[in-house]
Amino acid sequence: MLFAAPVLAIAATLLLMTVTGQVFQVLTWGALMTLVAAAPIAVPTQYRRTAIWVCAALLLVAVVLSVLSIGMFFVPALIALAVAGLTHGPKR
Repeated sequence: MLFAAPVLAIAATLLLMTVTGQVFQVLTWGALMTLVAAAPIAVPTQYRRTAIWVCAALLLVAVVLSVLSIGMFFVPALIALAVAGLTHGPKR
């Protein structure tokens, strides 16, 4: 589920670019959202659960700040990060 979050963020960015026609603004915001959603993948395994929750919190803040414009399009990525945080367990 961890890999689903950045994929959903990229999908939202591409959808918004085609719908709004504001390529530069949406690409900037979407790239930031995608990087936040993908950041836990690069974190070492022992810190990954914490990184997932920190990135989910950052994504939640970004969604709340932009809820009146494009924020709702990134809610599926936020949900994917939350599910990854709940289901991610340490490797044994």
